[in-house]
Amino acid sequence: MSERLKDILWIPVNALQALWMVGFTGFCFVPGMLTVLFTGNSEAAFSMGRAFWGPLNLRMGFSSVTIEGREHLPPAGAPFVAMFNHQSMIDIIIAWLVLPTGPRFVAKKQLLYVPVVGLFMLIMGMVPIDRSNRHAAIAALRKAQDVIKRGRILAVFPEGTRTRDGRVMPFKKGVFVVAQKANAPIVPISLEGCATLVPRTGWKPRPSAVRVKVSAPIDARGMNRDELMRLVHAAVVDGNIAIGGPGGDRSTPIAASEDDAKRVPHDTPAAAAA
Repeated sequence: MSERLKDILWIPVNALQALWMVGFTGFCFVPGMLTVLFTGNSEAAFSMGRAFWGPLNLRMGFSSVTIEGREHLPPAGAPFVAMFNHQSMIDIIIAWLVLPTGPRFVAKKQLLYVPVVGLFMLIMGMVPIDRSNRHAAIAALRKAQDVIKRGRILAVFPEGTRTRDGRVMPFKKGVFVVAQKANAPIVPISLEGCATLVPRTGWKPRPSAVRVKVSAPIDARGMNRDELMRLVHAAVVDGNIAIGGPGGDRSTPIAASEDDAKRVPHDTPAAAAA
């Protein structure tokens, strides 16, 4: 059977999966948000997500998740920064299933305008960031630092966007500044198989055996920032390879800043990569 024919046969299945996800998300959203608003207990909503919303959505995607290294996670109630490689929109569900308590995500500001998602972000204290506005981005990173100081988990995707080829991309510096200023350990977490489940190219879910590897925490205190970024990037790359992924380029762990990119002539390979 040709790939094109397979894609056509998947269309009605994917449509039903989309209807399920929207309907089930709405079904879970209402009681979860009412619980938060009336009790102030956000962890109840996250617990619902870990127990029902995440697992059932994975099952509707005919997929499973295997998690290695959970013993490396700090105990419940201990603040830390969880750093994931970013493959798919489904990474958020996987993060909920991995982490011991409800994380606060640093996410792009545009998600605030997505129905239900935006309201959820506001109520749950997520950190929207506008990277096109330097002052707004700095303010968002300060808010992220406050999340850690309040004893919560901050979940971030330091690549800043989803990978196009499955490889771990260079990391941006902002979230590392946050971790160091908050004196929080960084837990590198590698994902593989998420891009098969929900690819970057659109809503075309396919069955996948998602694998997760949690690596040992890295103490960010007093460490040179570039060295810290190299250590965390290497841990995520090595973890991705260990669970069957393609890894990434260890020689380029740090993404060029916008200022650096502006100084590079546009006809060079470095400019194209930036």
